[in-house]
Amino acid sequence: MLGAESTGTTTLARELADRYRCPLVPEYGRTFCEQKRLAHASTISWRSEDFVHIARQQQADEDAAARQAWPLLICDTDALATSIWHERYLGTASPEVAALAASRSYTLYLLTGDDIPFVQDGTRDGEHLRGWMTNRFRHALAVRSEPWIEVRGSRTARFATATARIDQLLTSPIGAR
Repeated sequence: MLGAESTGTTTLARELADRYRCPLVPEYGRTFCEQKRLAHASTISWRSEDFVHIARQQQADEDAAARQAWPLLICDTDALATSIWHERYLGTASPEVAALAASRSYTLYLLTGDDIPFVQDGTRDGEHLRGWMTNRFRHALAVRSEPWIEVRGSRTARFATATARIDQLLTSPIGAR
């Protein structure tokens, strides 16, 4: 799962994990950000090393969950998303985070569109960047070899689109994925 702030990524990830009764790997970056915010008041000074740590921990969490999950694992973000968040906060790409992202492949990416209202939860600061980030995610996915779809519309429409594609993957022969 990928998406800009307040595009329903976490909500959809939870709904899909519930629907398929499979493990959900939560977004470690959010946990890291909340911990960093608590330790440093409301201002966070981001460093490239933070994003490397986030990407590595996200992958470690994925690996731990994958050892228990079959045939489906839902991940609420990945190192590719972390690389784009690096660009968003530091203004440049991170070769190390990009290499971590390139080291993985997934059966399907779901990108949550930015066509729903922004909801402030007290930590979000990127409403003005949602369009840029969504386009950046589209571009990053377009150059990868894995299939991806963008889910848009209401919560119900997004869920229906996602489950239709996942069901198709789960019932198709391995070579057809």
